[in-house]
Parts: sequence; C-alpha cells; structure tokens
Amino acid sequence: MFFAQPIPQTYAGSYYRSLGATDFLLGVIGFSGSIAIALVQFPGGYLADKHGRRWLVYTMTFGVALSSILFVLAPSWEFIALGMMVQNLCLLYQPALFAIMVDSVKPKDRGAGFTLQQVITSLVGLPASIIAGYLILIFDLNLGMRIAYAIVTVAYFAAALLRARLKETLPPNTEEDRPSILDALREYPKSVKESLHVWRKVPKAVFYLFISNTVINSLIVGCQMYFVLYATEDVLGIARFQWAIVMAFMSLTVAIPTIIAGLRMDEVGRKRFLIIGYLCYIPAMLIFIFANFYLLLVAFFFFGLGQMLQGSSYQSLLGDLTPRDSRGKVVGCSQFFMYLSQAFTQLLVGALYSYVWRPLPFIMLAIGAVPVSLFVFFKVFELEAKEV
Repeated sequence: MFFAQPIPQTYAGSYYRSLGATDFLLGVIGFSGSIAIALVQFPGGYLADKHGRRWLVYTMTFGVALSSILFVLAPSWEFIALGMMVQNLCLLYQPALFAIMVDSVKPKDRGAGFTLQQVITSLVGLPASIIAGYLILIFDLNLGMRIAYAIVTVAYFAAALLRARLKETLPPNTEEDRPSILDALREYPKSVKESLHVWRKVPKAVFYLFISNTVINSLIVGCQMYFVLYATEDVLGIARFQWAIVMAFMSLTVAIPTIIAGLRMDEVGRKRFLIIGYLCYIPAMLIFIFANFYLLLVAFFFFGLGQMLQGSSYQSLLGDLTPRDSRGKVVGCSQFFMYLSQAFTQLLVGALYSYVWRPLPFIMLAIGAVPVSLFVFFKVFELEAKEV
C-alpha cells in the first residue's frame, strides 16, 4: 500500500483541479473525506478492543480497494469527493491496525520498531513520485493520474489478501463473536460512550499528546493538498517532473537520520524527538514559500524528517502510556476529534489559499509548531514502567 499510495498523491491537487475543482473546492473535498473518517473512529476503536483487531483490518481493506475504482473512473471532482468519503468510511480499521502494531512490539523496542516501519514505508514509496512524474510526462495529467489510481487499486487488493494472514493480538481470540455491520451500527452509541470514558483509565499525558498531535496534523493535512499547486502552477513555477524529484529526494534523504533517531529514542526517551519533529516544520515552511528547485530539496528534507520523527515518537509514546485493552478506544476517540479538526482546518486553509494570501497556510504551520512544541515540553511526561 505504501508503494502505490504516494503515486497519485504526488499530483492529486492538480488532478482534482483538472476535474473542475476550484482552490476552495479542494478544501471541500478534504473536508468531506475527513468528516467520513471521523465518523468511523469511535466504532472502529470500540470494535477493535471488544471483538479483536484482525477481522476488522483485513475485511475493511477490501472496501478501501473497491472504493479506489471511483478515483480511476471519476468524470468530475464530485466523484473524487464521493470516492474519498467511501474510502475513508472503510478506514474503520485504523484503530485496530494501530493496536495490532503496538501489541506486536516489545516496549523496550518501540522507538526502533516504529522508526524502522516509518523508514521502510518511506523507502518503499521512494519510486512513487518518479513513477507519477513519468506517467504525467508520457500520458498527460488526466490519463496518467487514472493509471496511477489503477495501480493503487491493484495494490490495495493485494494488501487485503496479505492482511488475511495477520494473527490476532487481543487475548482471548474472539473472532467467532465478530458482529455484523447492523450490530456494529447498533453499538455506535455505546462505542462513543466507552471511548469517551477511556480517558479516565489512561495518564493525562495521553490526552495532552492527543491535543498536540491534533493541532499539528490538522495544519499539515490542510497544507498538503496545496503544496504541488503552489510549487508548480501558482507561485514558484517549477516543472512538474522537478516536483517528482523533490518528493523522491525527501523519501531518500530522511532515512538515515531517522534510523539514528529511532535507535536513540529507546535509550533517551521519545518526547525530545517528538519536539524535534515538530520544530522541523518551521524551517521547512519558511524555506518553501520562497524556494527555487534547490531550496525545495532543503525544505522537504526538513518536512519529511519532521513527519518521520513525529510519527515514530508519537506512536511509541502512545503505546508506552496506553494499556493494551484500551488502545483501540484511545486511538478511535483521539482520531475522531483529530479528523474533525482536520475537516474544518481544510476548509479554512482552502479559503485562505483561495481568497486571502497563498503563502498564509504554510506560515501558519511554521508558527503553529512553536506553541505545540512548548505544550509537549511542559505537559507530556514519560513513564518508567511502559505498558506492554
């Protein structure tokens, strides 16, 4: 999935614009997708902790694969929005996938384990932007992007078949008790109630971690749709294939420093690397808004490094602080509010980019990284005894 996913993502904003979406409608597309994925986080977390992780992950991955066909055949931007909503509803499995990953890594190895995962997925996706650039160069934007989404569809079906081989990590194995879709809908109110109550069972640091992650991720997701447009079509004027090179360079160059950080993370703690990850967004965005091609390489080195450090340290910290039988609900509840925040941030960013000043969303991300870093420094504390 991580090999194929970045191929169409490289030029997604340009493709959606070619199907009739205005700059503000790009924010609306993101809003619709974020609302859809937010709605399934409560039941996703609840079902993962009650009925097990495995069945939820592999069955819903087939749904994600089927919904990808809408992106291949889309005649207009409305079909893109519909496809994003259907696909994100199928991401009901996200809390279960995170829980099964944390369950499977020993506490003392979480920093190295999650960092290795981040690096491998980044390197696996290394050819993606070059493939995207080649498809656009040979077949033009519209056909090239449809071929890219067709590759994604095939890869997602393959991933769904592979995920059927996962082993359950929630003891005892309760796969025989898995609910039907109708049963899951009936349990929605209960899933919301239990997910909200889970915050009483975990340290306050988990809640503070959720707040910081929600703020910074909302700003990042809001900006991501507009990176390619700002760089290639609207302001900086670099060639589309140069943008593909920038994305490939980002994936390649952040691998070694991230591996070093991951190994150190298990020895000296995760919190400092989370803060460093946040602070990387400051030079990334300040360089990006005035960059030429070579400065874009520098900007997205910092951006990619920030994402890798943030992702591995956040996952490790959350695993350390959250009991095994509450991980699904904690992730489901926190991601509900995170995706809800992302939805409205994408509308805001779309309006600012379209009607106010194009660099403003990127400056907001750079400025926002400062208070978020300070918040983590003062409010998030690591525990000596880590949850298994």
